[in-house]
Amino acid sequence: MLIYDTLIIGSGPTALTAAVFTARANLKVLVIGEPKKSMLVSAADLGNYIGTDGMSGPEWLDKGIEQIKKYGSEFLEQEVVHVEKRENFKIKTADNKTYESKTIIICTGVALRPAGIAGEKELLGKGVHTCVACDGWPYKQKKVGVIGNTNHAAEEVIELLALTKDVTLISNGKEFSISKELMDELNKAKIKFLKDKVSEFKGEKKLEKVILADNQELVFDGVFLALGATTALAFAQKLALDTKNNYLVVDSEGKTSLDGCYAAGACTGGNLQIAKSAGEGCNAAISVIKKVKGLANYSDLT
Repeated sequence: MLIYDTLIIGSGPTALTAAVFTARANLKVLVIGEPKKSMLVSAADLGNYIGTDGMSGPEWLDKGIEQIKKYGSEFLEQEVVHVEKRENFKIKTADNKTYESKTIIICTGVALRPAGIAGEKELLGKGVHTCVACDGWPYKQKKVGVIGNTNHAAEEVIELLALTKDVTLISNGKEFSISKELMDELNKAKIKFLKDKVSEFKGEKKLEKVILADNQELVFDGVFLALGATTALAFAQKLALDTKNNYLVVDSEGKTSLDGCYAAGACTGGNLQIAKSAGEGCNAAISVIKKVKGLANYSDLT
């Protein structure tokens, strides 16, 4: 069986950046991931990542995959279902194939919880979004709704208030579970609150209406889903990795508690931003290069 120098699990900015660096160092690299499930799929405009203004998330992912292949990295669009450590790492995919690697870099990110609202999937990135920091800018001085009932939703509203004062927070049929401090800030801003359940997003090419369970119709320029995120802890459990607050624990070089296993990006916690994720992917990749090649230092300056 072919043994890779490193196998990267994921297909977002963290994974693709790690792949570029390791492949350019002439390591044998395999990336396994599902780009269609990346958070970037819903990003209409990556205006907050330098050099990508006007580029959509799917466009960026396509270019990234093309680039890693250019430098010799292999890419497999599959789901990883099992990982174990023996002498090397054994990785099994959903199509029942097994791959072996000296090291792995876990870049699985986090999965934002879908709302399960009719029309959500079709209008994602077309008026329905999941990240204010990523997609809030076009809604400056516009009418915006945020769907969620927790502190996460409140934080998204507060970030939106720097762009527009016309914000409605919709709990989607649940009681609001927001800290007193955040609720005080929302009340001070005089945002609108609704406890109604949302039944459908309607629109042809972009969001036009939000339909409530009682058939009431609301009109927003855009809506942000703020239902929180679920972290992928399956790998931590299988490999007995250290975790904290449902995230993988790593040191300053991206090393986990298991030798040869590295992690980077959103699966290790922190802000959900491309720039941060890419930087951490680079950092973990350099650590892998040094380990595989037995180097004390490594720099890719070209």
